[in-house]
Parts: sequence; structure tokens; C-alpha cells
Amino acid sequence: MSIMLNELLCQPEVLNSCLAQNRQTVKEIAAFLKNGNLSHIVTMARGTSYNATLCFKYAMEISTGIPVVTYIPSLTTVYKGGLNYKDSILFAISQSGMSTDTMEVVKSAKAKGCKIVGITNNRDSLLAKESDYHLFLAAGEEKSVAATKTFAAQLCVLYMIVAETAGIPSVIKDIEKVSTKLSHVKNMSDAVDVAAKAVKDENRFIILSRGMSMGLADELALKMKECCYKFTISYSTSEFIHGPLALIEDKTNVILLAPDGECRNDFINIAARLKLLGAKIIAFSDIKDVLNISDIKIKLPSCTKWEASFVYAMTLQMFAEHMSVRLGINPDSPRNLKKITITK
Repeated sequence: MSIMLNELLCQPEVLNSCLAQNRQTVKEIAAFLKNGNLSHIVTMARGTSYNATLCFKYAMEISTGIPVVTYIPSLTTVYKGGLNYKDSILFAISQSGMSTDTMEVVKSAKAKGCKIVGITNNRDSLLAKESDYHLFLAAGEEKSVAATKTFAAQLCVLYMIVAETAGIPSVIKDIEKVSTKLSHVKNMSDAVDVAAKAVKDENRFIILSRGMSMGLADELALKMKECCYKFTISYSTSEFIHGPLALIEDKTNVILLAPDGECRNDFINIAARLKLLGAKIIAFSDIKDVLNISDIKIKLPSCTKWEASFVYAMTLQMFAEHMSVRLGINPDSPRNLKKITITK
């Protein structure tokens, strides 16, 4: 078993640890968000951590109406500029908490009076020490280059903030009970492997989803690039029809992430349209109409939108890991990559 697979399978335990570790700090952050006269939240992250911020953006804006904007580090590190942080708070997310660009942005923001929420898997990191509020992922050391369990933990603490700020205790309950559904995903390994084996020799994939699942589409695209060396690109289903639809020809590989919920009809419609255009559809879904249309199907358990982030993320990570192994690639140590990436 690869280290990546072993780490992604331990997510139920990681979520329980993460919940227990951060309840009080989450309450303090939510109190600041509610009482601080904030106009918006700024997020700053790279790679997998960036994809977690996209899930957070949808969740926070849907649930609280507080705008969430992305900060591009080069504004500080290259162009020596920066935001006016008035009425904002900066969420800096880094698995290691050691990235040089992250720290340069954090120090610049602090100098302008901005409060910092640091989210790391390292209590002793520079980011943890510089933060006004530190959320500790409590995921244990992550050895595989491809982040899996820390992604789940990042979603956990970010959704906890949404739940506390919006006053939606059911979100926490969903995270607490999602372990049962993640155990079901563990038992789907053979079915996921069959799907991975069926498309492992294809080289180009379009990945589609919408809404709160867009961060997961971006995350699958990243995992397939770094672990399987595949050319992948992810789109919102609504954006896809505004031009990129022209990419579709006979047997184009389209991976559709389609959890039931507010986007149900959109997922059914795009699946039907893709089928008419001759695409090969690989669907991860619990929507019967989507699964019936698809060429390769991974049926997932029905979920709330909060549970879906964790259930789909773990399944997609497993899909990328199985494909990597089938290709004879070591998913724990992809070529050209290291666990901690230094950028500017």
C-alpha cells in the first residue's frame, strides 16, 4: 500500500481529531467575524490548500453573505504592492506553515494592522507563530508529496468557521457523522480501481462540476497532474458551455463530479448534452439520471452538501492514487516535486 493511500484512508480519524482540537479557536474567530465590522475575508494559499479555499469561498458566501477574495502572493513578493486591508481579515493556509511567500504576505499584512488566521499542520511553524489565531490541522505528519488528509482537515476547520459564523450547528453534526460514509468509501476501493484502470492509458481529461464541488474538481485535476502525469483541466459546468464546449469531440474524456443538491438539474443537463456530442463520461455521482447516461460510473452515497466535500474528496484521491499505481508511478514521490515547495 502506498503512503498516499494509507494517509487518505485515515481521514475519519483525522476529522475527529481536527474537530476536537479547534472548537474554541473557531468560536473566537467566528466572534471576530461577526463583531469586527468586516467587509470581506481574504484567503491566501497554494496548490491543494488553494483548492480548499475555493470550497470555503462558496460555503462562506452562501451561508453568511461575507465576500471571500483570493490574494495573489506575487502582489507582495514580486511587485512589492499589497491590499488595503481595512475591514478585512487574512486567512493564510499552508500545510507546512513554512512557505516563504506565505510568510512575506503575512508579515506585510500584519504591518498594516490586519488580523491573521493561520491554518497549518505544524504547531511550531513560522505561520503558526505569526498568526493571531492558529487552527491546527492535527492530521499527523503527512509524508506523501500529494496532500490528502490535510486537505480534509483544512475543509474541516474552514467549514467549522462557516458553521459558527452562520449559526448552522447542523454543519458540525454532518462532519461528525461523515465518518460512516467515509468507511463506505474505503469499501469502494475495488470499484474505483476498475474505473481508474479503464482510463489509465488516456492522456487528456476535462473535469466538470459546479458550486461547492468546484474546489474538488480543481483538486482532482491537480492530483491527476502530479500523481499520474495527465493533462487535465477543470471547469464549472456553467462556464464550460461559454466556449470550452468546443473541445468536445468523439470520445473526449470528461470526468463529471455531480453530487445531488442545488446543481442537480445542471448536472443532468450537461451529462445529456455531452452524451449527444460523443464524449466519454466518467461520473462520480449519486444522481441516478447522471449515472444512467455515463460510460463509467462510480456511485457514491447520498450526502448533504457538507458531507459531499469529504466523501467526494476521498474518493477522488483514491481514484488518482489507483491510477498512479496502475501506471507504475510512485504516487508518494512524483517526479520533480518535493513536499515543501518554495515559491515567490
